[in-house]
Amino acid sequence: MALKTEFTMNNETNRRALNGHEVVMHSHHYLALITKLVEDLEDLGGPQILCEVVEENMRNILNDYFQENSLSSAEERYRAGEDYFSTFGLGKMHITGDEKGGEVRLTSSHIDEGWTMKWGPHSKPVNHLTRGFISAIFSAAFNKPPKSYAIDETASIVTGEQESKFIVTAL
Repeated sequence: MALKTEFTMNNETNRRALNGHEVVMHSHHYLALITKLVEDLEDLGGPQILCEVVEENMRNILNDYFQENSLSSAEERYRAGEDYFSTFGLGKMHITGDEKGGEVRLTSSHIDEGWTMKWGPHSKPVNHLTRGFISAIFSAAFNKPPKSYAIDETASIVTGEQESKFIVTAL
């Protein structure tokens, strides 16, 4: 089932919405700068803050979509989450697993590409936004509260790997 996408524009507020939720889409340069900022604020928990903010917001969007479209199986919910990731222009994601955890691979990544274009390869993964997105998909897929899953990026395009890989573990 393909993701149903309804983009709307409020001409009074100049705000766009996707499936009833306000959205803003940014270039890979902007996301690379946001990622660099949270990396620079690592001692204050910057990467984890970005991850948790994305999880909280995406979880609400996904929950609404799952309910409005009667998606009940994990597979249907994974595919919708993957499609949302692609619709936002963040890359191509492939999810496997179950309620206990799983694996997510990125065969393309907007954030990795932006980082590499601006600063070249990096010595460690930088997909903090994606970790939050994945956590939202798993928690929404299994009706769990936020922070129910740990997401560990074990391979990353930005470090020179062919694809990024995330291990998902239920907490």
